Amino acid sequence: MMPPAEPTRVAASFFFGAIENVDSVAETFTADFYLLQTWNDPRIPGVSLAQIDSNAIWQPKVEVVNSRDIQQPWEPFFPFPEKRELKMLSRFHGTFAAPMDLHDFPFDRQVLPVEIESAAFPTHQVVFDYLGGQHKDRGWTVPLRPEEVLGNSVRLPEWKVDAVQVREFDKYYSFIDATYSRYRIEILVSRRSGFYIWKVMAIEAMMVIMSWVIFRLDPGELGNRLAVSITLLLATVAFNLVVSDITPRVSYLTLLDWFLLGCFVLIFLAGLEAVLVYSLHRSGKGAAMTARVDRCSLVAFPGLFLLLNVLLWAPVLA
Repeated sequence: MMPPAEPTRVAASFFFGAIENVDSVAETFTADFYLLQTWNDPRIPGVSLAQIDSNAIWQPKVEVVNSRDIQQPWEPFFPFPEKRELKMLSRFHGTFAAPMDLHDFPFDRQVLPVEIESAAFPTHQVVFDYLGGQHKDRGWTVPLRPEEVLGNSVRLPEWKVDAVQVREFDKYYSFIDATYSRYRIEILVSRRSGFYIWKVMAIEAMMVIMSWVIFRLDPGELGNRLAVSITLLLATVAFNLVVSDITPRVSYLTLLDWFLLGCFVLIFLAGLEAVLVYSLHRSGKGAAMTARVDRCSLVAFPGLFLLLNVLLWAPVLA
């Protein structure tokens, strides 16, 4: 059965039963959701479904564009065919692609999308809508209340759901010279950063603060000063190796990477300061000069550490 000459408006609504396994490195997540499509078909008389050949009923033939291994636990079915209005209920389960920008990790915000479009009919035949809103303008966006479209079993320990919205826009495919109506569900989430603050950043910060102890040691005791600095440097290297197993392995530096690198540099510079003060001490510059350098360092290094944190976190937390 061919679709009508005018574009068929397909009103779509959805409900997520589960969202889990958000993988920042693979840029994927798994979800289980229901999709209800509704459209009017003037060719279908107001009769019961038993009197209609379901194989002959026209349908939008939707596909989930960003799916990796989509499954349909049961076949779509047509409930409530009346007044020439058809409803088709489908259930999808699988892994979905979700491109992520991790530059702000661990204070990043991401979008978990599900993108739906017709696999057979371009925009002059099928146009998606939300709950029959009959939006006059293309490219609309509708904000939704998360509790209305997300089930109680949606549990994301590392993420907080900030908002849910649905958009419709035209997607042009140059290789077939055709435009399709795309229905995009967007779940906006922000990372719960408490784990990384207390288990990574706080420990690294304590190592940096501990490195300032050398500014209070005798300038002539280079061995003791370097022992503190080298021990902290080795501890930082070992700690960063452990941290690498719980942080995204991406080709660029995230905010957390910049923080860890900055802390390492500050500890390294503290060791260089110990060598400088020892050199001044051996050259006969006097105790006043070495004490002045240590006092300046005791002010400068905390200031640099504070500046590092302000530069990294202020733009993100503002």
